[in-house]
Amino acid sequence: MSKLCLVDASGYLHRAFHALPYLSTSKGEPVNALYGFSRMVSKILKTEKPDFVAVCFDTPVPTFRHTQYKAYKATREKPDDNLLFQLPLAEALVKAWGFPCLKMDGYEADDVIATLARMGQKGGFDVLILSGDKDTLQLIRGSVRVRDDVRNVDYDAAKVKERYGVEPEQLIDLFCLMGDKTDNVAGVPGVGEKTAAKLLAEHGSLEKIYKSLNGTPSALRENLLKYKDTVFSNRTLIQLKEDVPLETPLESLKWKKPDPAVLAPLLQRLEFRSGLYGAEEISVDAAFDTNKSRHVQTVTEKSQLDSLRDRLQHTSLLSYDLETDGLNPLHCSIVGVALSVKKDEAWYIPVGHAYLGAPAQLSWPAVKAVIQPALENPNIRKLGQNIKFDNAILKRHGIEVRPPTFDTMVAAYCLDPSRPSYSLKDLAPDTLGERMVKIDELLGEDGNFASVLIEKAAPYAGADAEVVVRLTEILEKKLRENNLTDLFEKMEMPLVDVIQAMETAGIKIDADYLKDIGRKFEADRKALETEIFNLAGEEFLVNSTKQLGRILFDKLKLPVIRKTKTGFSTDEEVLLKLVKIHPIGEKVLAYRELAKLISTYVGSVLELVDPATSRVHTSFNQTGTATGRLSSSEPNLQNIPIRTEHGREIRRAFVAEKGHLLVSADYSQIDLRALAHVSEDPLLMKIFKSDGDVHMSTAAEIFHVPFAQVTNDMRQKAKAINFGIVYGQQAYGLSQSIGISLEDAQRFISATFERYAGVKAWIDRTLADARKTGAVTTLSGRRRPVRDINSSNGALRGAAERIAINTPIQGSSADIIKAAMIKVYNDLKKNKLKTQMLVQVHDDLLFEVPEVELEDVLRLIKKDMEEAMELRVPLRVDMKSGRNWNDMTAIHAQVPS
Repeated sequence: MSKLCLVDASGYLHRAFHALPYLSTSKGEPVNALYGFSRMVSKILKTEKPDFVAVCFDTPVPTFRHTQYKAYKATREKPDDNLLFQLPLAEALVKAWGFPCLKMDGYEADDVIATLARMGQKGGFDVLILSGDKDTLQLIRGSVRVRDDVRNVDYDAAKVKERYGVEPEQLIDLFCLMGDKTDNVAGVPGVGEKTAAKLLAEHGSLEKIYKSLNGTPSALRENLLKYKDTVFSNRTLIQLKEDVPLETPLESLKWKKPDPAVLAPLLQRLEFRSGLYGAEEISVDAAFDTNKSRHVQTVTEKSQLDSLRDRLQHTSLLSYDLETDGLNPLHCSIVGVALSVKKDEAWYIPVGHAYLGAPAQLSWPAVKAVIQPALENPNIRKLGQNIKFDNAILKRHGIEVRPPTFDTMVAAYCLDPSRPSYSLKDLAPDTLGERMVKIDELLGEDGNFASVLIEKAAPYAGADAEVVVRLTEILEKKLRENNLTDLFEKMEMPLVDVIQAMETAGIKIDADYLKDIGRKFEADRKALETEIFNLAGEEFLVNSTKQLGRILFDKLKLPVIRKTKTGFSTDEEVLLKLVKIHPIGEKVLAYRELAKLISTYVGSVLELVDPATSRVHTSFNQTGTATGRLSSSEPNLQNIPIRTEHGREIRRAFVAEKGHLLVSADYSQIDLRALAHVSEDPLLMKIFKSDGDVHMSTAAEIFHVPFAQVTNDMRQKAKAINFGIVYGQQAYGLSQSIGISLEDAQRFISATFERYAGVKAWIDRTLADARKTGAVTTLSGRRRPVRDINSSNGALRGAAERIAINTPIQGSSADIIKAAMIKVYNDLKKNKLKTQMLVQVHDDLLFEVPEVELEDVLRLIKKDMEEAMELRVPLRVDMKSGRNWNDMTAIHAQVPS
């Protein structure tokens, strides 16, 4: 039996749009509905493998239902503009995908589906309707079934009976009685789904119900009689038309393979990297051109190198890229060097290819002698992609790249901090329309570039250098057009050198201590596991969400806080609520913390320790957050918990070299000082200008007590409220975070806004501006799009509003500490001090300071950080020092006025 698949495209697009967060292309075009729709349809087609397919759409023309009943669907909100933008693209995608796209003015997509379903049933087809609309369930009979993929339900007659208590053919009458709020179709007051199903189960149809009213309870009988005309007129609205005048024979719905020439360019525009079902072999890359005119010269002879030397002596710009045998810049070797000085031209100099039959290559000293003068020449502009990596390797090999420099990855980040990827292989197609060969297409089984044939390596590496030349021209222009040149040139590019130096410096680890801590943590974890088993009454896998959910909710009968698609939620929020009910909640939380510390820090840090230096060298990601903050990885040094003893024990493993101290310089309440600056709130500025305690001041006000009577608990709650405002927190979130009632949370927030009226006014202005411009900015001009700020979806809009409030504050705090890092780094170099900046954790900088430099360095750091950016309120830095990262004592640096 042939299978016919009928897709309710309009319904799926609406559901995908509201189910997924905002997704857009690099050009800012929304694609979340298209992406979700494609994923849902692909999943079904892959599972069902139909022979015939029709994808059905609504049209903007009013239907016969609107003509009959003017209020039909009148209560529905106007579709979001971002969804309306995607609807025409959806039809184009469906057609390019190879599917017939059907619609008919005057009818809904469901009517088209109903007509095709009945045609298919009569023609002997197995008919599958893909829809989440309950109205399509009335079509089920014989070989017709409905699949609601979002709810993961397959409906046949038995499933309909189980769900609604009636047969599919009775659903029309059921909906006539109960009405449909979604479509603004009125039913009988007091008649819900259960009552309507009971009446139909007893009598069979509307006609028979109304013939048997004498036995119906009086109140129900009166309502049924009163609304009889409404009930029967509802049939025209609810019953799907099975005779839409389609001129499409079923034979024409046979699925045809898509044409790559049509589909690939559309995939390119939508930036869908993965193939669709039935089009897996068609990649978005097929739509991109390759630069056929690029000439890459492989340099293996001294004469060629001499020619290159002459060219480099007469250039004003130089794009460079290294190919290496690994990704650790402190240990990998250079395999080749790619250079370009203009469009369509590049050189590749192999120096370390090692495979059977590899030709003779130039020595590194000879190559270094040619490229070093150019890379260190301040009159030549250097271009690259992620130059931090290349510069660290070159420095190890005796070359210190000198500014000015332009990093295409950093430039793209400044232009759009919300991009999913800043890799050259993604920037090139998005910006230049050029597909580049990806590294995994080139590497052999050993994953080592040294094993790649030189004739294949040269065009790959040359493209990396040459594409950067063309990208730079475009990105530089966009930076100017968006007033982001200062942000890029004065903050983000100078920061590259700072981060590179921090990564190279690393931080020393007491490995023996860390191993001891690991053994202790493992023993503590085992003990906690035993306690959990005793409380549960059996052994189970504590890390298994499914098994833990069974213990908590099935066996111990604890209240279910939240369910997910796969079962019971056992996340941290749920466990924190269960702590108040049963001791197992606290034990599981402690177990999880230990397990995470053991795997993330004890094991990971020990593996990452450089055996030659006993130091770990974390990677700081400059393009990892939308707010502008740095992130850290391998290992992540920014997320070590400091409020728990276990976390503090981990920090003790990070130590200073002999004769040195670790010094922490931490901005005091930097987010609130940034808020005072941007909001110009008089009271907030007054508190900071007088070096007052803003949390104490807030606590005294909202708890109505004198300043001297503020308790530590009051101050902590006031602190949560103050920072909650910065993070756009609402009353519910505050009530959950500090354990107070919703009413108290709202009262505290209202009192705080009344006290800091300037802050409330700033929030209102910021949201209004974001709704107009679709973006917010920080003190340095960093711009972040807030694309859901005008969404009709309340949850998406609320999240966007929190981003709009939070980003100017957190982003400005990030700007301040970045400016401080650059200032301190330059002054340490200028004064030829041996102190090294090691780690940045949000508002805190960690240094390793020779004891003989301590006094001078403390003054330098404090002065530079407090003068990093001029605000309407003073910046304050708290300083500590110690032999390890945890056991540090407060110190005071005297800064000359």
